[in-house]
Amino acid sequence: MTTPLRRFPDVQRALVTILEPLAGAGRAGVETPTDLQAKLPFIRVLRIGGGSDRLSDFAVVDVDVFAASYGAAELLAERVRQLLTGPPLRAGAAVLDRITCDSGPVELPWAPGVRRFGATYQVTARRYTTSI
Repeated sequence: MTTPLRRFPDVQRALVTILEPLAGAGRAGVETPTDLQAKLPFIRVLRIGGGSDRLSDFAVVDVDVFAASYGAAELLAERVRQLLTGPPLRAGAAVLDRITCDSGPVELPWAPGVRRFGATYQVTARRYTTSI
């Protein structure tokens, strides 16, 4: 027997699903791949905090964009910002009602041959019912 569960979506996974088409198949995730230079451009999504109330989750999320050049990284970071701060987004059962950009995109240090732009977003997502 399964019991219905009113849960908040995994915001990291939902954002990876939404953002992956901007970078290409297999080029977005919650961890930086060990062979990052072979997978450029790459988008990494990491939840860094946030609270919730009875209806909504207020996730604070860092989104890092990695590319081989400054121009490519900056352009992809801006495309990410435009997509995320537009109309509400959906990834499967996850409904992301509102996303605001708290900081960024800004260039951050990484490694030789890899440019990184990071931004911080607040993502408001609503609960949904699922079976476990």
